[in-house]
Amino acid sequence: MLVVLWLIVEEWLWDAMLAFMSWLGKLPPIRWGEQLIASLPPYLALLVFFVPALFLLPFKLAAFWLIAQGHGVYGLWVFIIAKIIGTALLARIFALTRNTLLTIAWFARAYHAVLRWKAALYRRVRLLPAWRRARALTWVARRRANAWWRQLFGGHGQ
Repeated sequence: MLVVLWLIVEEWLWDAMLAFMSWLGKLPPIRWGEQLIASLPPYLALLVFFVPALFLLPFKLAAFWLIAQGHGVYGLWVFIIAKIIGTALLARIFALTRNTLLTIAWFARAYHAVLRWKAALYRRVRLLPAWRRARALTWVARRRANAWWRQLFGGHGQ
């Protein structure tokens, strides 16, 4: 069940943060930086790709330290915030550098291996009763949210 929850959150975070960062990329200084990142040669793009992980590592370590010191809630919040920020940055940088990174042979092999592993994992997870329950609950929640939206504002929902 925990794996199912993690996959749902990770997938949602990736898509939502990618959309947010794409919107943010329309601002002139951000657009300039993104153009610079998108034009990098392969190994420099790889270095930039790992910057968010390196930058956020101290925050994640601090989260674990807080948890170890008995401040579980604070540690969890620090970890969640670092995860959201890291996912947003990683998703956007990967979107900007994906084609360049895939010109690096070992990166392309690793990327495709991860995609195959992820697809196999998703096939297994989708067979789990917990996944089916989570999907059913999500469907019900969406229908209720759309009904609420129509009731409140009229129209066809979100």
